Amino acid sequence: MENKILENILLEERDRLLGRLKIIEERIASLPSGWIRKIKKGDKTYKYLYISKREGKAVKSIFSGKVDEKTEKLIEERKRLVEERKRLKKKINELNKILRLANGRRNR
Repeated sequence: MENKILENILLEERDRLLGRLKIIEERIASLPSGWIRKIKKGDKTYKYLYISKREGKAVKSIFSGKVDEKTEKLIEERKRLVEERKRLKKKINELNKILRLANGRRNR
């Protein structure tokens, strides 16, 4: 009985994480991609947006223009969400592993 309760808790947690992952992936898709390069000239710092494109085996960085404050915040949000997505995927994989082990023991 205890094992079934624990398994249900793990399944609920996995479903919650999968829901959060779906929301994050949708938000990432709606945000601009690329990275910001800061160049200091004299006393001023200029920020430029670059986008990476694959051409065969090579990856090219393509200049996309100056970055305004709004775009910079969106790029930073995307970066934060990509990191959170990695953590969520890792947790989901760990839960899946635990659930597979629990199911393997029960089937013996």
